[in-house]
Amino acid sequence: MSKKVIDVSSYQGNVDWEKVKASGIQGAILKIIRKDLTPDRQFESNWKGCEKASVPIIGVYNYSYATTVNKAKTDAQKVISILSGRKAKVWLDVEDVSQQGLGAALIQVIKAYQKQIELAGLEFGIYTGLSFYNKNLKPYAKELLCSFWIARYPSNNAVEASANPSANNKPVLSSTLEGWQYSSKGRVLGIKGDVDLNLWYGDLAVNNGNKEKNPYPIPQRLLSLKSIQLYGDDIKWVQHHL
Repeated sequence: MSKKVIDVSSYQGNVDWEKVKASGIQGAILKIIRKDLTPDRQFESNWKGCEKASVPIIGVYNYSYATTVNKAKTDAQKVISILSGRKAKVWLDVEDVSQQGLGAALIQVIKAYQKQIELAGLEFGIYTGLSFYNKNLKPYAKELLCSFWIARYPSNNAVEASANPSANNKPVLSSTLEGWQYSSKGRVLGIKGDVDLNLWYGDLAVNNGNKEKNPYPIPQRLLSLKSIQLYGDDIKWVQHHL
């Protein structure tokens, strides 16, 4: 099971989130910060628009230029400051050419950033392209204790933009895949021009920071461990979490 998610920045301009919601989009990830560490020009507008239209905010992302631990810490603290107490998973976008070939040093940069985010009580994840992951992160996968959001576009990107992509193109990782960005050429009502499209496999966080709730009651038989037989809503409870 997966859900349709978009990620947006100032590049998309003013977004009509009511139309986005009506089009069937089930979540959004918002760019939070620019290279100069000022807020993305549409961040606050997008956050408020998602809240008003009841579009779940899965998280925020920070395109990273960090190549040192100190820079990573500074960037993370700025993201925390912009969130100003709001709860959102923070995705570190690691793909810049300056970060290629750093080897173990890049892992220390990521860990330093992650530590700051988690100390602030926020969840952390890594966004990158599949090629960058395989070349720069996969050798250190056991050290990266977080989920991943991976970009991998099929060769027929324009065609795939309006439909779910083939499962044959889904990224294969040695880490937890939470989301797959499968197109950069999506078209969604309420947005002028192209927008990134994703299939999301993890929980969708609602705007108050809580996870999407399971509507079915917790099986009492599981809690008591007296029986492993499941029926009706018990099965649906398990299926939801799977």
